[in-house]
Amino acid sequence: MKSGNTGLALADGLVADGKSLFTLADACRRLGKSRAATGNLLRRMQDAGLVDRVRQGRYVVRQLGVLGTPSAAEGTALAVAAALSGTPHRMAYRTALDEHGLLTHPARSIQVASSQRIRARALSGRALKVIHESPRTLDLCAVDWGGSRVSDLERSLLEAAKRPNLVGGVAVLAEAMAAAGRRADIDKLMGHAELLGWAAPLRRLGSIADTLQIPGLARQLRPLRQPSADLNLDPAAPACDWRDPRWRVRWPIPAAELRAVTGQ
Repeated sequence: MKSGNTGLALADGLVADGKSLFTLADACRRLGKSRAATGNLLRRMQDAGLVDRVRQGRYVVRQLGVLGTPSAAEGTALAVAAALSGTPHRMAYRTALDEHGLLTHPARSIQVASSQRIRARALSGRALKVIHESPRTLDLCAVDWGGSRVSDLERSLLEAAKRPNLVGGVAVLAEAMAAAGRRADIDKLMGHAELLGWAAPLRRLGSIADTLQIPGLARQLRPLRQPSADLNLDPAAPACDWRDPRWRVRWPIPAAELRAVTGQ
């Protein structure tokens, strides 16, 4: 059998058995070939667009619709699940916003929260950034996602507001909020903030929502407790002269600039 047919048969068999994620050893067993011969076949399958190598010795069969295409597969969750199997993790921050369809520009790197050290620095040709997190909060407000786990939509907004620098700044945060709009569950958002103890991120979300009049979010949020001091909208940026009096949040840029980003 020609190698092309062998590769197609391997991919078809794996998918039929529900094994989109597989290892070099799995392929060797299925084909009855040596590691060297199987490795050569998998490289040809990569070139043909049938599989992606997400980490040394670990592969994922491409999703229907991207099979055989030269572009990188969009199955971030599958790649993460294949590479981090057995490692506690959660796709988070900008990657989570991207997975929920809240970004105009796709995330270039993959951001994963984990309570363990992860040695890998890249997955499927994309840089991997690991954010250390306590085991106590790692799985809170997360949902199953393509064999992996991801922050749910409401936690994605809160964690972006907690650390705007990890998502690209407050402009990206505002863009994500505008895209979330009425999709966000207000009760869940408030409950997550209480559970995680994230009063400051909630204030940042409330300030942006009210100031920019984001449909579905404006005037719907309330502080967990009455603010007793000012805080910066972006902890990494100096604040300008304008201050949101309700939320006691100081903005680093004029509201008009963020309004232009969100189209509000």
